[in-house]
Amino acid sequence: MRIARVLAVAAFVVFAIAGSASAGPPGQWTRLPGTVINFAEPGLARTSDGVLHVVFTRRNGNKEDLIHLEISATGKVGGDSVAIGGWSAMSHPDLLRMPDGTLRAFFGGIRSTSPGETNKRLSTATAPASGAPWTLKSGDVVQAPSAYATGVAGAGLAKDGTPISTWSVSPGLGYHYGISAGDPDRAIPQSGCCLYTPDVAVDSASGQAWVGFHSNESASPGLYVSAIGPSGPQGGRKLAPGSVVGKSSVYPGNRTSLTGRIGAGGVYLLFGQGYPTFKTLALWKVDTAKPHLVVKADRNEHANVAAGPDGRLWLMWEQNGTIFAARTNTSATKLGAPNTLRPPSGATIYRLNGEGSAGPLDLIANLQASGGQSFWHQQVLPRLSLSGKRAGKTIVFTVTDAGDPVAGAKVKAGGKTLTSAANGRAVLAKAPAGRIKASAAKAGYAASAPATVR
Repeated sequence: MRIARVLAVAAFVVFAIAGSASAGPPGQWTRLPGTVINFAEPGLARTSDGVLHVVFTRRNGNKEDLIHLEISATGKVGGDSVAIGGWSAMSHPDLLRMPDGTLRAFFGGIRSTSPGETNKRLSTATAPASGAPWTLKSGDVVQAPSAYATGVAGAGLAKDGTPISTWSVSPGLGYHYGISAGDPDRAIPQSGCCLYTPDVAVDSASGQAWVGFHSNESASPGLYVSAIGPSGPQGGRKLAPGSVVGKSSVYPGNRTSLTGRIGAGGVYLLFGQGYPTFKTLALWKVDTAKPHLVVKADRNEHANVAAGPDGRLWLMWEQNGTIFAARTNTSATKLGAPNTLRPPSGATIYRLNGEGSAGPLDLIANLQASGGQSFWHQQVLPRLSLSGKRAGKTIVFTVTDAGDPVAGAKVKAGGKTLTSAANGRAVLAKAPAGRIKASAAKAGYAASAPATVR
């Protein structure tokens, strides 16, 4: 059994805010074009050129469009375009990068009320890696007649490259392997109403797929996961520890924050624990008994998780109007120093989503701010940690990233600039007496908080 680690939230660091259409350096907010509704969530996927592709639903008069835009590897937001337009109704989409590098979106909805309409349940559309043009698959992906009404669609990629889609409507939660409605749907058993906001994640090592969801059933509320396969659920559902207190559970709101890891095994769920408000955040490897990483975060909301390189995970959440984002170590057992991000002045936070496969986190926040409800973007770098220990006139500084040593960091201390070695250490010889203030920086990281050594 892993030992839970409890981490204190770091002090606030206020970042600059920018609203220009082409901004994007870490520490700046960029507003995405147009407006969205307050529970809108985007679909995110990164292509091999480092570009992050974003798809989301936007109102267009009395119709709804699927919008596509790109964010460069350096965080620059491009212009938007209509990928699939003019639908009578459209749910919030999910997006996959397929094994051949192309993009595939899944979304519920009805294109029209025409008696001969072919797309009126759950649909899929594809685009090349360039992001255009988009092609709608004629005909539904699933058999379930009510799948059109899902609030959000969820999607994942099986180890053999087969897409897995999921949806949630009354009377239940369904999932589907492939894109042919001729293949059977599968369902998660339930008793009473209802199961909500599902998503799919796949273990990159074993290939085991999981679906996560929130239950509002009177007999079994809380957050759950279930192992799934093409022939149906595999075993019973598993309750996320601490997601229910007695018979009460807080509805987290967003699409279930479930992810696999890149280059490492395991599927992980990030969720709030406690009732009537969340008191802590828990990161849970879903095939284990207990969360192995717990973060003190009283009254946290909108928690989400995204895969980073080398098995790392990015965690993001809100507390009292401030957004936090931090990255784990490669074994996903320790969390690095959190970045603290103030939203634009007067903004209210409704959803947080992110993509971290390139190293930095591309954070997409659904915010109500001056000018209306919109998605905003900020690129977030992992934050260095710095500590120091004095022995006489010698101070040994240690630079780490979520506990892992960082080589090549520049440590400024005592009027000198030092460079950390492979073990993360930098030695200040002949240090003056008294308190020494120091900081550490390295390209690709946010600078450490100041450290003081006596």
